[in-house]
Amino acid sequence: MAVGVGTAFALTRTYLFDLAPVALVLAVLLGALAGEAVTPRRVRGRGAASLVPRRVRDYAPRRDVIVAALLGVGIAGFASYPTPERPDHEVKYFGTAAPVSLTSTLIALGVTAALTVVIVWLIVRAPQAGINEADTATDNAWRHDAVHRLVHTCTAVFAIVFTALAFWYADRQWDWRAGGSPAWGLALSVLAGLGLATFGYYAGALVVTPQRLPGSAPTDPARHVGADGVAG
Repeated sequence: MAVGVGTAFALTRTYLFDLAPVALVLAVLLGALAGEAVTPRRVRGRGAASLVPRRVRDYAPRRDVIVAALLGVGIAGFASYPTPERPDHEVKYFGTAAPVSLTSTLIALGVTAALTVVIVWLIVRAPQAGINEADTATDNAWRHDAVHRLVHTCTAVFAIVFTALAFWYADRQWDWRAGGSPAWGLALSVLAGLGLATFGYYAGALVVTPQRLPGSAPTDPARHVGADGVAG
């Protein structure tokens, strides 16, 4: 995450401005894949099909999904307005500059959201590891934590992009001599601060993950029914 943010910020100061969101998403994606690769699945026993279909909404954190959606709406709102001048030094060195476009940003974020949805669905629908009740609970705990990490990563990406856009637009509005509005500059600065706090929260959640008891994750109710039936 840190490498992606740093690389993206450096690219915004060059003529490779349009590649900044692509670099951010690629770095975060590679980091997430590496993290999942070194995080073993807790149960690797004989797999079994679940008697009750697992649903994405049972594992995905609803509040975090709503936050990501609101950030996406905010980013789309920024893209609907004329963009400020490029933050790089292309005009200074070349006397001209290509017009600014947020198309690459929207495409990169769209791909990020789509990949997150697909991977979350694959994790939720993956075959169940283990056949007894304890293994099932542990497997569901792993599934729950993996989905939360993916959603938090996606939300953090959306938050840092929203923050960068808000600061960029606010900087132009603060310049009242060029036709900006300090009132709008203040409002956008507050939004940028909220976006930065949101990014810090979700990026921190990826680093500090609370330890969960195996029984705290959703379990397969059909197995409890079967166990009760046998006991009876």
